[in-house]
Amino acid sequence: MNSFKLEVMTPSKQFYRGDVDMVIVTTKEGDEGFMAGHVWACKLLEVGELWILEKGADKNDWKVAAVAGGFVEMKESMVIYTDAVEWSEDIDIERVLSEKAKAEDWLGKNPDADEKSEEVQNARLILQKAETRSNVAEGGKRH
Repeated sequence: MNSFKLEVMTPSKQFYRGDVDMVIVTTKEGDEGFMAGHVWACKLLEVGELWILEKGADKNDWKVAAVAGGFVEMKESMVIYTDAVEWSEDIDIERVLSEKAKAEDWLGKNPDADEKSEEVQNARLILQKAETRSNVAEGGKRH
């Protein structure tokens, strides 16, 4: 299998850099896989999972991380730009559950809030991130 270079960047650091055989991300259109030779693309990312199959790794030995949206640029190599990303083993599940409970509590106490309001959108985003991080902490939804 041909490999390509992958970089995952946040505003504060380079999270990952390496040769990979395949990458799967959650785009606005759904989960999308990228391999060497993929047509050039620039895609918006949703909050979701990042799956990385490193060069030469066993096909069942994927690395998984939680990504807080962003975008991906694919040419001869791939760069993922995101505000936040973390490996499954680095996720503090108690913090995730606490954030989720606070957002659910706020939504429950404000049932008549305008769905398009910034507060409701923020609460829903917190819930989406919490669900993704929880899934990733448990090995990802693909397991």
